[in-house]
Amino acid sequence: MPSATSLFLLTSFYPLSTGEEFIENEIGHLAHAFDRVIVVATQTRPTDVMTREVPSNVEVVVAGGALPSGLAALKEVLPGLSQLPREALSGDAARNPRILALDAMFENHARRTADALAAELPRLRLAPGSHAVIYSFWFHVQARLAMLLAADLRSRGVVVDRIVSRAHRYDLYEGETKYGHIPERKLLLGALDGVYPVSEQGSRELRRRWPAFADKIHTRHLGTVDPGEQAICARSPFHLVSCSHLVPVKRVDRLPAILAGLRSRGIDAVWTHLGDGPQMDAVREAVERAGVGEWTDLRGHVPNNEVPDVERALNPSCFINLSTSEGLPVSMMEVAALGIPILATDVGGVAEIVHDGVNGKLLPAEFTGGQAVDALAWLAGLDADAFQAACAASRQVWETGFDQAKVYPAFCAEVLGAEESQDGVPARSGEVS
Repeated sequence: MPSATSLFLLTSFYPLSTGEEFIENEIGHLAHAFDRVIVVATQTRPTDVMTREVPSNVEVVVAGGALPSGLAALKEVLPGLSQLPREALSGDAARNPRILALDAMFENHARRTADALAAELPRLRLAPGSHAVIYSFWFHVQARLAMLLAADLRSRGVVVDRIVSRAHRYDLYEGETKYGHIPERKLLLGALDGVYPVSEQGSRELRRRWPAFADKIHTRHLGTVDPGEQAICARSPFHLVSCSHLVPVKRVDRLPAILAGLRSRGIDAVWTHLGDGPQMDAVREAVERAGVGEWTDLRGHVPNNEVPDVERALNPSCFINLSTSEGLPVSMMEVAALGIPILATDVGGVAEIVHDGVNGKLLPAEFTGGQAVDALAWLAGLDADAFQAACAASRQVWETGFDQAKVYPAFCAEVLGAEESQDGVPARSGEVS
């Protein structure tokens, strides 16, 4: 790659506010691979402030604002209609007024954000003839912004070497959206150099829906930091651990009945949950109904950087996730790195980190309480060697596919085009390795 290459990383909030914590594992690799990284936070609120430190060669630009809703969203339809590219005025959008309105709001929001970003570009002093790569973290409005930004940069004489996007869950699975539609898929797939779902299941879904662009779609896992010392997993008591925001999609309110079912079989089971959220009261009520308060610890919010230490200290027997929908959860990567077996629903890309009968068990998305209890009882009933093998298998799955020290340098070199240093870590253009 030519010298003096800048990387534009388009996010929603990062490094302001909260959310997108997984970028914290990646940003150091991006900063090492490029002379300059310009993070563009596109959906912030006026009160949001920087909450994460970034490397010294990372600059942060705030452009656009929160996605509008209600009446504010409706006001974006008419101006958006006048700006929709021809490619968006076909297919479902041409036949369904609601979908057309969604595309119009999407387009208008992307263009307003692009205008705000354009106002910031002069102070970034990108010289004509310099090179840039544009990386959208989400295959949504940020990816449309990436297209608009590329056109703007080229008009200023900047050479844009490539435009790519990751894809996760809400920005990928059209069938899970209200109208079975995510705006401007064909336009984005046609314009971007590559789209990189974080799970193989996501890649299969995107290729199935858009076979004409299959050669542009490739899986690239996220990764997590090696936590160092692994957990010493024990089964006395049989300790279930869960970690998530308490929202309906996570179905944490089903865990108390499962805990009660295990105890009714004579298994000395206890449960600790890390995380808070709007369903906390509902979960507490479920604990009371199931009569398992004595064996339950609803720990509440734990800072993201403290979660591995807390999980390790619990000497867990199993991590459990009962979500109705997932991409490929970072929480599972983190517990796999600790060598903890996992029980989870077979949704999204979960099967890529939970290998059924090897490092845990998979449940059908619409599982029964009895199925969950049976799966946990299987783990509780393994002999000591087989249980330790399940723990070791979790760590092996992480080392093979989710170690940030491997996946991010490869992403920088193979997807973003950064030159790779002799030690396998991408080196910044012009940097002596």
